[in-house]
Amino acid sequence: MYKIGLVYNEPQKITAAEKKLDPRSYRQPAIIADYIEEAFVTRGHQITRIPASLNLLQDILAADGLDVIFNVCTGINSKQEQANIFALLELVDIPFVGSGLSTQATALNKANASAALAAAGVPISEFQTFFSAEDSLHSNMDFPMFVKPLHEGSALGITVDSLVENDRDLRQQIKYVIKNFKQPALVEGYLPGREFSVAVLGTKNPKVLPITELEVPEEYGTKIQTVDIKAENAIKRICPAEISEELAEDIADTALQAYTALQCSELARIDVRLDKNGKPNIIEINTMPALEPGYAHYPLMAEVGGYSMSDLVETLITEAIEAWEQKKAA
Repeated sequence: MYKIGLVYNEPQKITAAEKKLDPRSYRQPAIIADYIEEAFVTRGHQITRIPASLNLLQDILAADGLDVIFNVCTGINSKQEQANIFALLELVDIPFVGSGLSTQATALNKANASAALAAAGVPISEFQTFFSAEDSLHSNMDFPMFVKPLHEGSALGITVDSLVENDRDLRQQIKYVIKNFKQPALVEGYLPGREFSVAVLGTKNPKVLPITELEVPEEYGTKIQTVDIKAENAIKRICPAEISEELAEDIADTALQAYTALQCSELARIDVRLDKNGKPNIIEINTMPALEPGYAHYPLMAEVGGYSMSDLVETLITEAIEAWEQKKAA
């Protein structure tokens, strides 16, 4: 039996305008915490819930005798602060589930993550960060393009207008992102092929769980997984994906390359899309994927791969403790 510290966000009070931009994820960490606590209790572990606050470091230290920390907190004030939580966890010298500070910080800045992946030879589309809608467009960028916030997850900032075909629409969508999310916009070359979600599990010997193909139902009239469609849980998930063995291996290899390049630990969910030639490209890497059963992609892939929720969280803490012990012994 382990004594586990469960760090999480309490549901936040937000305005109607904020809820329109973020219809679900503001309350998701608290929901996930309930599922995870239940899964650990079925295994006989002792859980100490630690709500995230500016006193988080003191609260963790006050929870005497913790063996491992399981964090589902995505930041105290915003997702951009998610890496700060892992910085605190590194300070307390207790094993924790998830990648360390440097990996979290890199992944949260999508441009930095793309640059790291490109440097490692991992296939991605061309990209450019816009700090203003008046910034010059680089010569290597060709329409159509896709516009999204630099730091957000959970499809925040993704609308049917995110796919742009001309300069006027590009500038308009960049303005939308900067105004509403108070951060730069990331513009990428659009990948027109099928989209997949890939769950990677493990640290020393990471493995890919059954791959999921993602499709937007035809009645929505778009192939874009907008924040509203995702919040409605309307995206069709085909797991395992109905693809050739060759393509499955290609997708898995590409995802593992990305996982290794960013030095991920324990788990990550990686979004992959095929280019015009049918080759897998990395769209994003989520180093702290949601674990809400029935909604999030990662638990679905774990379940199809033979892991119940209790199996999954048990594997994650075991991996985290082993990695921490090996690091201490080095």
